[in-house]
Amino acid sequence: MPVPLLGGSLRIPAIGYGVGTAWYKSKGEKSAQLVASLQAALDHGFTHIDDAEMYENGHSTGEAIRQWLDRTGTSRDQLFITSKIISVDEGVESVCRRSLDAMKLDYFDLYLVHAPCTMDGKPFRTPLPEVWRQMEQLVDKGLARQIGVSNWRLRDLREVIGSCRIPPACNQVEAHPYLQQEVLLRYCQQHSIQLTAYAPLASLTKPDMRDGPVEEAVNAAARAHGRTPAQVLLRWSVQLGRGVITTTSQPQRMEEFLSVFDFELTPDEVRAPLSASTWHTI
Repeated sequence: MPVPLLGGSLRIPAIGYGVGTAWYKSKGEKSAQLVASLQAALDHGFTHIDDAEMYENGHSTGEAIRQWLDRTGTSRDQLFITSKIISVDEGVESVCRRSLDAMKLDYFDLYLVHAPCTMDGKPFRTPLPEVWRQMEQLVDKGLARQIGVSNWRLRDLREVIGSCRIPPACNQVEAHPYLQQEVLLRYCQQHSIQLTAYAPLASLTKPDMRDGPVEEAVNAAARAHGRTPAQVLLRWSVQLGRGVITTTSQPQRMEEFLSVFDFELTPDEVRAPLSASTWHTI
C-alpha cells in the first residue's frame, strides 16, 4: 500500500525509515547490514529515508539507495530523502555538500538543523537566525528542496519564525504517548510546520516505559481492530497529524509498520493514550 503524504507546503510521506541509532558509524559488517536492511525497507514500500550527518553512515545509506534504484529502475524523484546537520559552525553549505557527496546525491528533499545546539549541548557559535539564513541559501542553490529543524523548542522556533524568508517546513522531535508535545504540535500547526515524531514506539521499546498506564489503552485498541500495539501507536501519531520515523531490520515488521492506513482509531481511542499518560511537555 502506498504511504500517504502529509503536510501542506511540505508533502512528506507519513512514515519514514530511520537509519540512525542502530547503524551509527556503520563500517564493515554493520555497513553491510545497513545496506541490506535499507534495501528491504525500500522493497516493502518505504519511500522516505531519514539520515543525518552525525550518524556517519552516509556512504552506506547512499550505496543502498543507488543499488536499489538500479535494481528496480526507479527514478530518484520517487524517493524522499532527509538528512540533518549538527556541525553548523563549519558552514551549512560545506557540510551539506559533504553529506551529498558521501551519498552521491544531487539534493536532499528535506534538510534539517539536527538540534538548536552542538552535540554536547552548548550553543552554536553561529546565532540561530544566521544558521537559518544559510539554510535558506541551500534552497536557493538547489541543494535542498525543503528545509526544517529537529529537536527545536518553542523558543528556538520563535528566534527564526519572525525574520525568516523561508519558514521551517518541518520540526522532527521525540513524540509518543509519554512525551506528547501538545503545545509544540499546536504551534507548529499554526505556522504550517509539519511535526514529525521519532521514537513513536518508545512506550513499547523503552524498558522504563513498558507496562505503563498507556499500555491498557493501546492494547484495547489493538484488540478492537485486530492490530498490533505498534500499529496502533503509529496510527495514533498519524491521526494526530504527525509524521513518524521508525525503523527495524525485520522484514515482517516493515510490513507491519506500513499496514496502518486501512483502519482508523475512534475519537475515544485517540483520546485514551492522552488521558492515560500523565507526562506532558512542550
